[in-house]
Parts: sequence; structure tokens; C-alpha cells
Amino acid sequence: MAWQEEESSEGTPSHVRTKERSMPKATGSVMEAIQGQKQLLQQDFDKKMETMKAEFQLEFKKLSDRMAEEVARSTAQVAQELSQVREQLTQVCSELEQTRLRLDTLTNTHATRSPSQTYADVARMTPVSITSQTSSTVGSATPEPVFCTVDTSKVPEDHIGDATPAVLLGDVLQ
Repeated sequence: MAWQEEESSEGTPSHVRTKERSMPKATGSVMEAIQGQKQLLQQDFDKKMETMKAEFQLEFKKLSDRMAEEVARSTAQVAQELSQVREQLTQVCSELEQTRLRLDTLTNTHATRSPSQTYADVARMTPVSITSQTSSTVGSATPEPVFCTVDTSKVPEDHIGDATPAVLLGDVLQ
């Protein structure tokens, strides 16, 4: 075993020195293999990440499109409801204007009309004056119903049956 007995200039046996020299070569190839595996793993990881990224982008696009459709549908529905509300508001405004005009007409007619006559005022009038007054009111813009109030509060209870409008009017006209 001559090789074992040889020593280097540093005092290390030559076989040890040979192993040290071959170690870096083995270590280097292991390191290269590890680096190669690491690169393969990194490439595989990068491919998987790209695939996942593409899948996420596709799902995001689908969700975004669905949301855009839903927003468009909701917007169309709100626009339709708004249109209906506008139509209803227009109708209500028109009805309100018509009511206001009728009220103004009634107010003006009531203000220009002669003061309300009591039953006694009508009873005192002669049939000619009733006819002339009636003909003058016929020409008014709005026909007014004719009415009168009969106060029976002072009629004794035993004569209350005799105090009907027909009886009272008959007594006045005769």
C-alpha cells in the first residue's frame, strides 16, 4: 500500500488528498444536480402559477361580465320604474290642476253669488220674484242646488209632526 504511505508536502497521506480532490468534483455534480432539480421545480412552479393566474383571470372576467350584466339589468329596471313614476306624477299633477281649477271656479261663483237666503226669505218672496231670481241664476256657469234650512227648534213637541217642509211650504204658498 504504497499510496497510503505517501504523504503530501503538508503531511497528509496522499490517499486522503486524492479523496479531497475527488470530493469537490462529486460535490459539484451533486450541486449541479440539485441546481438542475431546483430549476426544474422552479419551472414547474412557474408553469403552475401561470396556469392558476390564467384560471383566476378567466374566473374574474366571468364574474366581472356577470356583474356588468346584473348592473345593466338593474339599471334598466330602475329606469322603467322611474318612467312609470314620472307618468304617475304627471297624472297626479294634472288631476291636482283640474281640482284647483274647479275649486277656483266654485270659490269665484260662491263669492259673486248673492248671499244665501233663508227659508223665511224665500217664503216672503212672491212667485214672480222667485221665477225671476231662478231665471237669473240659470245663466250662471255652475248650476247650484237650491236648498233651505228650516229651524224647528222652537216648535213645541206635540206639533213637531206638523212642521214638515211640505206642510210649511204649502202654508206659505197659499
